[in-house]
Amino acid sequence: MKSVHILSAVSISICLILASAPSVSGLPTLPSGKENPLPILLPELNTKPAPSWVVEGLRATYYATVDQGARDGKPQVGDALIQTDVVALEGSFAATSTASYVRSPLGLFRPLTGGGFGSVVPAGCGDFWCSPEVLAKVPEGDDGDLTVIRGPIEVAGSTVQAVRLEVKRTGIRYAMTYNAETGLLLHHRYDIVSSDVATTEKTGIISLQNLREVEIPWTGGTSPNWLRAGQTTAYQGQTVYEIPGTVPTPFPVNLRAEVVSVQPKSSIIKWTAPEDGGGSIPYYAASGVYQLLGFWLPATALAIDEVGDVDSDPDTGLLISVIQNDRNGIVFQETNGRDYQRLLTYDKATGTLLKSYEEKVTEAFTSTVQKTLVELTA
Repeated sequence: MKSVHILSAVSISICLILASAPSVSGLPTLPSGKENPLPILLPELNTKPAPSWVVEGLRATYYATVDQGARDGKPQVGDALIQTDVVALEGSFAATSTASYVRSPLGLFRPLTGGGFGSVVPAGCGDFWCSPEVLAKVPEGDDGDLTVIRGPIEVAGSTVQAVRLEVKRTGIRYAMTYNAETGLLLHHRYDIVSSDVATTEKTGIISLQNLREVEIPWTGGTSPNWLRAGQTTAYQGQTVYEIPGTVPTPFPVNLRAEVVSVQPKSSIIKWTAPEDGGGSIPYYAASGVYQLLGFWLPATALAIDEVGDVDSDPDTGLLISVIQNDRNGIVFQETNGRDYQRLLTYDKATGTLLKSYEEKVTEAFTSTVQKTLVELTA
């Protein structure tokens, strides 16, 4: 029987996220998925603290478009929202979690499966910020590796002083524009170019849309004491496509979660589909104490018995609620209210993720619904 890998995406939208893995070199990952080379070009960033406005629970939302040119005479253009959350601050490092949201058949936003990543980044240069103290010292001009341009730009109807940093590498050109006073990433662009640097094959433009603190119903906490680097957990289940007038056929789903690293308040998890034989791209996710819908819950979250709405995101339109909270588990629901919902069930005693259920409309004309359920194996 054919296996379905829910870690893969099969649309142009997947190209909006260019990487689904944390930076193995320790570099911060920009919202586009590209590694930010600034900590190499400006080493002082590796020892600087995060700007004071960067706090746990902070979320930056960016609007992204990708132009891949034309194929068969048709433009290949996609758009998405990209959100990066600060899920933990670990002294000189920060743990961040990035997710991508694409439009459903009904035009509503919902998460792109496998279209995100987790990172542990230097506090002085995160996924959407850079130390303004260091930026202030960088001289304007082009030294061959880095081009720096300063000046005012318009942001949401206001004029702010900005610094634009352009970097060229083999096969790619990209630029980051920061608020010079705060260090907030305002705009990011990349161009994938052919080997002869004569043709641009793909262009991505990512612009800041919103900055807010996510509603987290608990405070503080640490990583669970059962987390160990190298440990693996298996999940099994199935995906079913329900098409009116046909008999649903289940496809098996097998996932493995490996703990890559553990910090006092965060961890990086590597998700793979073992039966794939190594053909699928691993999905790396970050979990932290200030996060909803992560791989685990901290003890501070387990101590709360309330149910009800937790967070309503003004950009994606997604509502997160706790719909069950008792000895049988804590169940979070994420939904856009029309054609998408996800349920995550956690163990009330340990915070372990026990079950994931996702339901979404994949074809509006035929009313096709995809349902995927995976559960922790014994």
